[in-house]
Parts: sequence; C-alpha cells; structure tokens
Amino acid sequence: MTDEGDDHPRTVCPLCSVGCHLRQGPESRAKGVAGPANPDGRLCRKGVTAFEIREDEDRLERPLVRRGGRLRPVPWERALETVVDRFEGVLDARGPDALAFLGAPYCTNEENYLLQKLARTLGTNNVDNRSRLCHAESARALAERVGWPATTNGLSDLGEADVVVVAGANPAQRQPVAFNSFLRPAVADGTTLVHVDPVGTETTRLADVHVAPRPGTDALVFALLCARVLDAGGADRAFLRERARDVEAFTGRLADLDRERAASVAGVDPERFDRVVDLVAGADRVAAMVGTGLEGGDRGVPAPETLLDLLVLTGNLGRPGAGLYVLRGLVNEQGATDAGCVPDRLPGHQSVTDPGARDRVADVWDTEPPAEPGRTATELLGSFGEDVHGALVVGENPAVSKRDDDWVRERLAALDALVVLEVAPSETTRHADVVLPAAAGVEKSGTVTNLERRVQRLYATAPPPGEARPDWRVLADIGRRLVDGAQRDSDSAAGDAARVGASTAEDAPRDSDPTAGDTTGEDETGEGTADTFDYQDVAAVFAELAAVAPTHAGCSYADLDGAGRQWPFDGDGVLYRDAFATPDGLAGFSTALPSVEPVAGDGLHLVAGGRTSGFYGDLDADDGRLRIHPADADQRGVGQGDLVTVSHGETAVEVTADRDDGVRRGTVFLPAAVADPFLRRDAATVSVEPAGE
Repeated sequence: MTDEGDDHPRTVCPLCSVGCHLRQGPESRAKGVAGPANPDGRLCRKGVTAFEIREDEDRLERPLVRRGGRLRPVPWERALETVVDRFEGVLDARGPDALAFLGAPYCTNEENYLLQKLARTLGTNNVDNRSRLCHAESARALAERVGWPATTNGLSDLGEADVVVVAGANPAQRQPVAFNSFLRPAVADGTTLVHVDPVGTETTRLADVHVAPRPGTDALVFALLCARVLDAGGADRAFLRERARDVEAFTGRLADLDRERAASVAGVDPERFDRVVDLVAGADRVAAMVGTGLEGGDRGVPAPETLLDLLVLTGNLGRPGAGLYVLRGLVNEQGATDAGCVPDRLPGHQSVTDPGARDRVADVWDTEPPAEPGRTATELLGSFGEDVHGALVVGENPAVSKRDDDWVRERLAALDALVVLEVAPSETTRHADVVLPAAAGVEKSGTVTNLERRVQRLYATAPPPGEARPDWRVLADIGRRLVDGAQRDSDSAAGDAARVGASTAEDAPRDSDPTAGDTTGEDETGEGTADTFDYQDVAAVFAELAAVAPTHAGCSYADLDGAGRQWPFDGDGVLYRDAFATPDGLAGFSTALPSVEPVAGDGLHLVAGGRTSGFYGDLDADDGRLRIHPADADQRGVGQGDLVTVSHGETAVEVTADRDDGVRRGTVFLPAAVADPFLRRDAATVSVEPAGE
C-alpha cells in the first residue's frame, strides 16, 4: 500500500502496541502517516527509529549451524535438514512434550499461529510467548469474568468518558501517540483524569487527581473505592440486576471491609481519595487504563480483579466511554495470544481442554491438538535439560529473563537442540545449535493486532538482507519437512526430486522487489510439496487463522487493507454491548477481598519503570537516575545529583540520585534497565546510601 505521489510503501510501526502507520522518510528515519491510532500522522521518538534496524551491521544474513563448537554459515537446505534431524531425534527418544516452542510479540499473527500449529501438530501444547506474562492478571480477570483477555473498547471512545482512571501505567511516556491523540484531547474537552501510581510521571502532569498508594496496595485501593462508591450510591442497580451475578455476595463482602484500616494500610491521601469517590460515583461513563505496574502486589487478590469489580459495580462495561484498556507494550502482544501461542488456549482463546474447540481445529488441520495444557515459558525454561531437550525460539531472547544469568546459561546449554530464528545475534543465539536469519518488521508482510484489538496489515517496505527470510516462511518450511514429511515417506523419487529443485530455487538470490521472498509458500516448481503446512502466501495463513479462531471469523486478509479492523469483525469495537462472553452471559465479581494487614518489610519500596525493547534499546527517559523523595534523601544524607549505592542483599548498583517530591515517601524509582538485577531476585525493597559508605 502506498500513498498517492509517494513511492515508499506504508506499513505499521513494528515497535509498540499503539499501531501507528508510517513509511520510510529521509535516510533511515520513519515518517508518520495518518492512521486509526495516529490520526494526525504523528510518531513518537521510538517510532521514528523503526527503520534503523536496516542499518544494523550485526544483522544475521545467512543460516548458521554449530560445528566444532562454532556457528558456521551453511545453505538454507542444510540448516533446515539439521533442524529436522535434531528435532526428530528428540521426538524419537523422548516424545513431543520434550520440545518447547517460544514465540514473541514482535512476530506477526501468522508467525505465532504457525509456531503453535507446529507444536500442536507434533503433539505438544508446550508453546508460549512472553506477552501472556506481561499482563497475566489483567488478561485472566477479563477472560474469566467477562469473556475475552483483551481491551474492551476502542481508543476513540475515550472522548466519551466522564472519568478515566489510569493505574500502574505511564501512557504519556509508553504510548505517547495514543495518549496525545485520544486521552489528552478528551481531558481538554472535559474528561477528568485520575492517575493511581506511587510515582508521579508524565501522565500525572495531565491528571486532575493523583492518588499515590503504597506500592503493592493497588488491589486494596480499588476494593476500598468499590466500598466507598457503594456507600455513596454510585452502584448501577439496573446493570447489576440484568447483567451481573453474585451481586449480594460481593456487596456483602464490601459491607464488611474496614474502610478506615484499608485507607491507612494503602496510605492514600484522604482528601484526594474522597474526590475520586465523588467523581466515580457521580459519573455516567468511567474508563480505566492499566499497565504492568498493576500486576504485582501481595494483598492476596490481584489489583486488576478489584479494578474490574469497580467497573462492573458501576455498570461501566459494554458502552462507549467506559471499559478496561490493557496498555500492552510491544507491537503484537495481543495478537500473539489471539493466535494461540500460549500453552492452554487454541487460536481465538479456545481452551485446549474443550473437545468442541479441538474438533474445530482438527477440521482444518486434519490433526487434533493435545487436550492437556502445556507448560508456560517460565516452566519450560526451568525444565531445559531435564524434561525438555529441544527448543524452537522465534523472535525471543530467553537468555535475558528475570532469573540468575548463570542459571539461564546452564539451562540453555543443557538442551540437545536449540534452534533460534532471529534478526541479529543475541545472548540466546550464542547457545544455539542452529540460527536462522529472519526479516525485521519493516521487511515482511502479515498482520499485527494493536492494544485496541485492531488487526492491521504490515507491508514489506524493503527486502531482508542477504538470505534472511520472514519467520512465517521459515516455519512453513520446517513444518513441511518435520510434520508433513512423515506423510511423504512413501512419495515417489520424482516427488523427492521436485522438492530438491524447490530448495535450490529457494536458495537463489531475490531480486530488488521489496516483497520478494515474502509471497511464496509452495516450491518454485509450482507443485505443492505438503498439505498441512503448504501455503501459497501469507494471506493463506491468515485465512486459516480466521477459519480456526472464533475471534477472527468472517474476515479476509484483503479486508484489512487500509485501517484494518477490530475483532470480532462483526462488531463496532465495543465488546459486551448486549451480553458478556461467559456461559450465562453475565459478568462476575472477584470472590474475595484483599488483605487489610499492614505492609511489612524493611527498606524503601522499589518501583521499576516499564521496559521498551531490548532489541531496539531501552528508551527510558530517566537517564538511569534513582528518584527519591527529599525527606527520604535527607534521612540518608543524599543530596541532589549525589552518587548513591542501591542495594538488596548482595546485589548493588551505583546511580545518581534525583530528589523528587513526585515520588511518595518510602518509595524509590529506577528505570527498568537499572532495576533489572533487583527484579531478577524479586526484590521488593532496597537500601539507599551515599556511594563509598
């Protein structure tokens, strides 16, 4: 797709989940193009770097196979044969559950779909991607209580909200185009913004009210808000009668909540909290936006549960200007899960334990998926070298995880077969037996799904370097050899010769057409060499996804040209207008209230910033500084700009201190990259002292 008068193809930004449209501008800079998520054609400072990957001198350009302890270049056919040999060895010796398949939110819907299909047609549900972990509690609460693990409304609906509550998130920094295109204009037009976060941020500057609870008490804050709104007459009684279940049990628990104790434990400012109660109780439409900062806490009930309670209690679901927005981070976090790249759900969020769902998939695949849920990415990594002996990693870097570095390296080294599809060398490729070079987001076609469930098409704006290929094509190649190969054992020698000819043609250089190498799924002889994994182009993969996933039913690849569409494709972008996607059509409440016990623990509570991308660089705007309240700094003899040591046990880092009264007392803030050593050890508190003491 191109704009009139411009030779550069337009595509979707491959970095974050907002889904801005762009094209290549002067040199390697990206230029914004008006689209649904960026109606003014804006780009953020990350977006303008979207094409810089093409200038990376470290790009992988040829397949590599480890021989003699070193990764050495080989032809594609040799690399694919090695993958098949290694995986067949694991399958024959230990069975399909000895394999692991790890996808990524940087991969397209089609690529994540093919990865999970490969796993399941081989006989295992051991497939996962990290996006499922980033918003695990928010997604679980939505799925279990209203239907889908996804944002309920479109971004354009924010203009109809009376109140927007942003919790555990900083969209002004993390999703700036969406923030400036939709939330800022809404506030300018009269919407009241409430920011709930222990640390003041760029988002706080726009907020009318900033509630700064003690870290880890968000669940208690929203339970208390439910109780106080109920006291103030803010419950939507008609909505509760018609569209919710277990209302009396929930309101009974709220009646027993010790409001004074809860407020004390949460540490909220009484005057500010009273104002929020009045705002929510008196509003007709309330929307909430949540980030990963709301996923933690130790109150016994996850914070997303009690925030969802508030929306159900006040009838703020199923309408424009209401609902829950999950502020996902990377480009295809939503789509990776939609495509079934998770251990317990088939494409379209169908449970693997549901016989009807498995039958639906089997009708298309001619193979029934396993009925037993697989292991999560965390569990799989912990099983490397024990129960899991082979892994296919696509666009992910499990060597960088919230675990001890040495432990992770030992787990990766313990595998019999590690195959990695990647665009550039990483910590994980250093341990791989086979490395396959992949196309970057601006070099391939396919679809991605943004944070408002909008499925949009990527367009290849240039060919990948060297012999690199799109992941979907590589996965189809592996599937044809590994899955369909068993069905072809009795093929004639003529058929074998045709496949050899196809491989030779595939290894030939591509021409300068930006889409070259991204449209072939058959061998170049024109004869199909497989059934299950034989795709003519990426559109055929999407068509199969749409046939399998209820969320994507009724949409073709061509339908997504231009603005794309929000799933389910027969709706208007607002989920649950008439009924919830639950067995009885009703919304549920959480089954318990969070603990009101005082917060325990020594030291200063650590709040870490969100991470952008290890591949494109962590672009935190805090310059690695420690943000600390002036009163806490005075107690420790720390002045503005002083070098301090932040420690927890034996883990310590040295950073520059920034005295900031936007951070609540008893709390410190570190950017994600700096806080990483503490996050790996699940450190909730840290000590701070001047360096050298």
